[in-house]
Amino acid sequence: MTYATATRQLASLLLVTLPFTTSLQAQVQDVYLSEIRADASETWIEVHNRGTVAADISQWSLHCATTTQGMPNNYWWPFPGGTTLAPDAFLRVHWFTPEPAVPVAGNLYTGTSPYGFLFGLGGETLSGDEGAAALFASQSNTQMNSSLSVRDWVSWGTHGFQRESLAISAGLWQVDRSMQAIQAGASIARDPDAIGVTVHPDESWFLDYTPTPLMPNVTGAVVQSYGTACALPGNHLLGVPELRATSLPLLGNSQFGLMIDRTTGIYGEFVLVGFSSSSAPPGLPSILPQYSGTACQESIDTPQLIATWLVPAMIIGTPVSLPLDGLPPQVIGVELHAQALVIELLPTANPPYQGLTNALRVVVGQ
Repeated sequence: MTYATATRQLASLLLVTLPFTTSLQAQVQDVYLSEIRADASETWIEVHNRGTVAADISQWSLHCATTTQGMPNNYWWPFPGGTTLAPDAFLRVHWFTPEPAVPVAGNLYTGTSPYGFLFGLGGETLSGDEGAAALFASQSNTQMNSSLSVRDWVSWGTHGFQRESLAISAGLWQVDRSMQAIQAGASIARDPDAIGVTVHPDESWFLDYTPTPLMPNVTGAVVQSYGTACALPGNHLLGVPELRATSLPLLGNSQFGLMIDRTTGIYGEFVLVGFSSSSAPPGLPSILPQYSGTACQESIDTPQLIATWLVPAMIIGTPVSLPLDGLPPQVIGVELHAQALVIELLPTANPPYQGLTNALRVVVGQ
């Protein structure tokens, strides 16, 4: 398969379903939950130090939450004394797993004895269907109800776990948000560059069909904004429209998509999304009607359009789902350039379009 064929196949396979989201900024931390696998074969939680100095976590604890009926559902395991993460080091904790006869570098094991866990609660096996994991900067019972102790959090499959409110108060999570369930053989993995950057903390996570324990999770994915957005005089948008990615463009990421912010969605508008193979070369004339006082100029190469489609505008923001699961490996490295135009289809509409977003350069990674 050639690069051009892969590009066109990717554009043709990205069909549309429409979710909706709101925003809050997540905290930025150096030691964070990096990857989680939870199935019958393996159950582990990976921690990464992306900082530039060693991190002593020997007084921290790993928290896991479950929904099993008749069980405590909240468990804490203390990191052993002397546990230190060097800069860019990974540590994998095998949850509710017996310790092997021969230690394995970079791996810790909680064991299954209730005495190995804090507060006499013991532990239980994690489910990939639904659960939660967190880092607490404490091993003291009195600190487990304080948001000041929470250093990271992720929920998958569902939300509303008992200590989840602490993570929300700490700015590490959001109400009614969760990652998708962890499929057998897969993991949920984190892009460290997205922590504190994505609109929702869960959007820094993605479903990884090729788990990478003790290794970086992301290679090659790019989302780069360029160009100038504009809105025409007399428009009824909620501001200049903005195009952004809702998560990382990674092969296997079923949650990838685009969001067009500041659409109104009550006047019969539509959003026309275009994908091109490149950005607009200097001097490329605009194909849009020009109006006095506004210079809207396409930032993508319109003669090289690969695909366009029309979706109804929604209130506040218009989502476009572009799942990247089920695609062949040949799409890794494919580069697309996207831009969106908010238009009206009524014959009396003047002007016929409301505004033009910025453009995005998107490169599919793994």
